[in-house]
Amino acid sequence: MTLDDRAGATLGRRWPLRVAVGSAAVAVAGLATTGAGGWYYADELLQVRPEPPDYPVEIVAVVGSTVTLSGPGADEPGVVGLEWPGGFARVGRDIDVAGEYVLRSIEPYPQLPAVGTQVRVAYYAAPNALRDLSRVAGVSARRVEFDGPLGRYPATYVPADGDRWLIHVHGRGATRAQAYRLVPTVHRLGLPQLSIAYRNDDGAPEGPHREYGLGWTESEDLAAALDWARENGAREFVLTGYSMGGAIVGNHLRVAGSDGVAGVIYDSPALSWPDILAYQARLRGIPAFGATVAGSVVRARTGINVWAMDQVAHADRLDVPVLLVHGSGDTTVPVTSSDRFAEARPDLVTYLRTEAEHVRNWNLDPAGYEAAVTAFLTGLATRTDEGAAVAHEV
Repeated sequence: MTLDDRAGATLGRRWPLRVAVGSAAVAVAGLATTGAGGWYYADELLQVRPEPPDYPVEIVAVVGSTVTLSGPGADEPGVVGLEWPGGFARVGRDIDVAGEYVLRSIEPYPQLPAVGTQVRVAYYAAPNALRDLSRVAGVSARRVEFDGPLGRYPATYVPADGDRWLIHVHGRGATRAQAYRLVPTVHRLGLPQLSIAYRNDDGAPEGPHREYGLGWTESEDLAAALDWARENGAREFVLTGYSMGGAIVGNHLRVAGSDGVAGVIYDSPALSWPDILAYQARLRGIPAFGATVAGSVVRARTGINVWAMDQVAHADRLDVPVLLVHGSGDTTVPVTSSDRFAEARPDLVTYLRTEAEHVRNWNLDPAGYEAAVTAFLTGLATRTDEGAAVAHEV
């Protein structure tokens, strides 16, 4: 149709055309917005942004075993830590609120803060300093280094007599200390432990462009840590992944297989990046298509295939026992991924579903969490020559 033809058209014929053009313009604008949102979202996902420590909570009073706190996060649920430069204490689940003040039970872990000290609430609930960790956990923790694909990486080693080692892999933006609250429980069972650093961690080599690999590249660092452990007496492993550490462990199993892996423990794990992208897109008000765009942008920029790492979609490949712990209150990683994973493989997955926020499962019920871990670890069978294992219920 020429311009002259359109000029002589009736109003009835022009109206659908205007609607179509208008709808197309909106669609194009929407796609552009979604594309921009997807690119921004991918950028947010990949970039490493270390934050300086902040100590927003004030110690108002310490009387006997009770501390009075004031500031944001003072009423964090569960058993948590109070951290300040040079010290660490632990506060209990009991919380009394009186106006702007929060009263909680406190124990030195191993220190007590002085009145007026500015602290931060630490859900890790265990001190970062290895001297203090050794003291409160009754272990001999020490810093070691292992050679990896980008250089030398630090790790925290807790020796024991066994040859089945438990390897802790922390989450995105966390540190090796994320695992320390579980150290005493595992140590009592006689398993040596290694809490590893991976690329872009403090003290570890930087990755290309200082970006996260979402488990795709960090699994190479885990493989190097396992080599170091074998050189130092490890025969079998239990791999423990927290948050993105779950993606790292899962990608290691995808690439290297499960040979030598007796079992896996997942805490709030990133089992499915497509699920996480869609979940976080909804929370950010990004259209659902933006999650797919973000995944495609990640792949185009880095070569990372988030769909290949989807452990829920590929649950049929699982061949090791798993203890899976996840909370319905998680606003970072959707608990529905864990629900589907457990439902797909009831033969291998023991599922402890809590009400906790992200990686706060231990904090809400330390005794229950530790009992589940103890039952799982003591029930693990020795790997057979064929690489199979037997799962026992918790």
